[in-house]
Amino acid sequence: MTDRKQHLANEASRLLNDEVLASAFHKVRLDALVGLGTVDPTDTKEIMRLQAIAACLQEVRDLLQTAIIATGDMDGGVDPNGPTA
Repeated sequence: MTDRKQHLANEASRLLNDEVLASAFHKVRLDALVGLGTVDPTDTKEIMRLQAIAACLQEVRDLLQTAIIATGDMDGGVDPNGPTA
């Protein structure tokens, strides 16, 4: 594994576990989802805006998770191609 890959995984993990960032993401996403439940169904522009917010935040989380998974750290660093016990 490259140092850069490990650095990205470490930073991704730090961000995912940052309480302030997690709280902000949760609030923004929750506000968007609540908004989707209360928006005028004919207001397609607002619906699309709220959907985009929720999708964007999920995409950021997914990309951070991908950076961690790429190093094998999510499964304890086990190499799936390594020898079995």
